[in-house]
Amino acid sequence: MRRRDFVLQTPAALASAAAAASAAETGTPSRIQRIDLIHHTHTDVGYTDMPSVCRDMQKRFIDCALDLCLADKRYRWTVESMLGMNDWWRATAEPRRNEFLRVVTAGQMDVMALPFNQTPFQNAMQWDVAVRWIPEKLWKAVRPRAAMQNDVNGLPRAGAMRLLDRGVSRVLMGINADSGGPPFRRPSAFWWKMPDGRKVFVWLGYHYGNAFSFFEPKRWIREQPKWAATEFRAPDAADVHGMDGESLRAAHKHLLTQVAKLEAEGFDYPTLILSYTNQWRYDNDPPYAGLAAFVEAWNKLGLKPEVRLKTATAAVEAMEEEVGGRAPVHEGEWTDWWANGDASGPREVAASRAAKRFLMAAASPVWGPMTERTKKAMNTMLRDLCLFDEHTWGANESVAKPYSLFTLSQYNEKSLLAYRPMGHAEALLGLCARTKLDAAGEGLHVVNTAAEPYTGWVRLQAAAFREEVGSLKGEGGKKHELVKDGGASRFWVEELPARGTVKLMPERDRATDASEGAGPTVEKDERGWPVSAIWPGMKAPLFRGELAAFLTAEIIPPANRQSIAKLHSEPDPAKRAEMRERIQRIAPAGYGRAEARETAHTLVFGQAIEYARIASGKRTVELWKRQARARVTVQFDRISSAHPEVMYAAFGFPVEGTMPQFSNGGMPFTPYHDQLVGSCRDYYAIDGWARYKTGGGEWLWVTRDAPLVTVGGPHTLKRRTDAPKDTHRMLAMLFDNCWHTNFVADSNGTMEFQFELVWRPEIESPDAVAEALTAEPVVVLNGKGRQPAEMERNLFRL
Repeated sequence: MRRRDFVLQTPAALASAAAAASAAETGTPSRIQRIDLIHHTHTDVGYTDMPSVCRDMQKRFIDCALDLCLADKRYRWTVESMLGMNDWWRATAEPRRNEFLRVVTAGQMDVMALPFNQTPFQNAMQWDVAVRWIPEKLWKAVRPRAAMQNDVNGLPRAGAMRLLDRGVSRVLMGINADSGGPPFRRPSAFWWKMPDGRKVFVWLGYHYGNAFSFFEPKRWIREQPKWAATEFRAPDAADVHGMDGESLRAAHKHLLTQVAKLEAEGFDYPTLILSYTNQWRYDNDPPYAGLAAFVEAWNKLGLKPEVRLKTATAAVEAMEEEVGGRAPVHEGEWTDWWANGDASGPREVAASRAAKRFLMAAASPVWGPMTERTKKAMNTMLRDLCLFDEHTWGANESVAKPYSLFTLSQYNEKSLLAYRPMGHAEALLGLCARTKLDAAGEGLHVVNTAAEPYTGWVRLQAAAFREEVGSLKGEGGKKHELVKDGGASRFWVEELPARGTVKLMPERDRATDASEGAGPTVEKDERGWPVSAIWPGMKAPLFRGELAAFLTAEIIPPANRQSIAKLHSEPDPAKRAEMRERIQRIAPAGYGRAEARETAHTLVFGQAIEYARIASGKRTVELWKRQARARVTVQFDRISSAHPEVMYAAFGFPVEGTMPQFSNGGMPFTPYHDQLVGSCRDYYAIDGWARYKTGGGEWLWVTRDAPLVTVGGPHTLKRRTDAPKDTHRMLAMLFDNCWHTNFVADSNGTMEFQFELVWRPEIESPDAVAEALTAEPVVVLNGKGRQPAEMERNLFRL
């Protein structure tokens, strides 16, 4: 997405500009001997038009490029994303497909290996699908050897390692520095070393599409209109890139200025790679038909540097050959500055995460071997979820016009990519359970899909029981109390085996579970809210101080989103800090008197949250009596407002000085230490857990709904470069609408977030424990009889 370009007037920038002007006047020879142009469109699924319209356009772009290549052997085009490739392939007849493959084989067209430009919220299952987006036969035919990630400010190592597994060892990054930036000086190349020792060759290029500005001093693009805005058009040879001698020499003079500036900043490669997109809309734009002719005219006139039109793979392979031997090696997770935008849609993120939990449960070995039909259904849902995690969250007017029909229609399509797989994944899980247990006989069958034993409440709808039920009897004769809670019922299970099943029989007689004792020693504040809880055998409490403390980073009017963007663009840390103090304040919430109650198995505390920007709010904590475990729920009703703010829930742990461990896409990493030097440190996208490992045991914090976290802080707008001192504090980012474009401006209404806290002497697999803490047991209630076979095989079979 194209956004405001901020010019950083640092002393180095001013000096390089002066050197550039001098070089252009004197015709100083350039160290840059060649410029390789990569022509492609930027795939922004929903930025300029509704997502479905964008996808239709991307198919048309491939047809345009194919015909241009067939008509002109000099023409080159790179398909940036597998999404457009797959859509086009499935809609195209065999003869046309063969034309495409011939052009690819000839080296005129190229296909990148990733489906789209991805945010860092994909789990391991999604990454497996993402690198297999097109049919395998087509993959082998087009032989992707490079991948592109444009706009987005990072790339998870989980994705890079999947690419390596598929034989793709080169990545071209076209980062948009708006509100973020690249981790190192660009343009440059480096080797990115993975935890297993393998390496990816990375071309850290300029923002995608800026090649135009190297040859033309003035922008041709005026707006980013919809495809349907017929008063706008794409430029042609009469508008840009004139091929007469005067125009070419003017372009050459401008290029020398740009090149000299780049060299003054330290660039010393013989070749410079630049990405070129058309200037109609910049994003989701068709090929520029005259580019090959312009390049030929340039070279015929003998202008230097030489300009070459290349596919992305050809360009990056040549760059690797040229500078790979001297490119530095860097290690670490590549965290994304743009990740905070996802917190602008908390409910949709929660729905996507619910869908992923249902799919994890449906994939559990407890159901037996997975059928091909099930695999196909899961693949469809995972593709939706991958697209939901694609980087385009809003239209180009989503913030400027948050309630326009275009904005609402765009986000409606985007949201469906979370809600649809949530509904279908839940239905699939139900089918898995019915297929497995339909013949298991009368009773209530309870299934633990996780790889860890489950202890806790099991919930079901009270109306499921046809008669009055007072308790549930296990096979050993033990009775479980059935607790009515409104329209729901719940009962407690202890150590339900990992990936195991138990059968309980409904009983009319009521039973009362025996109390498990007093539970932990709880310290409370003056309003009765727990501030620490310690169980026997622990040297320190499960939490200390903050337990879902609600606080907000408020932007102080008249400061607004443009103030935030300006702060991000300021290169001087001291000036940024001064600006931050002026435009932002941290506002803690107030609280009502906590209410406490006790069950046979848990202690429960609830407390109202009082804050001006929410109509109502409540936080609840349930403490297990026998286990060092707590479940915290935060719920609030955000009042409609497009004014920017960031809402957090803060948790404190007795682990001062310890840095937590996270994971992303199934790959563990330690923030601040195990990440690229200039990548984002203000917040992190995680799979869902944070582990503190100490000599006194291990603390695991699990976030069910909010996958963006901050270590200490909050660090809103800080652009940290060093680790904070309060690493024992974990903050979940619940809501953030600070972006000035492309994200949701005003999510409002009821939002709910759940967290799990657990202490153990040792945690072997945080992934397994986190899954067990958030995976609800599945229940199947069978009657005495069975449905006829004709019904069973059509209704309840996978």
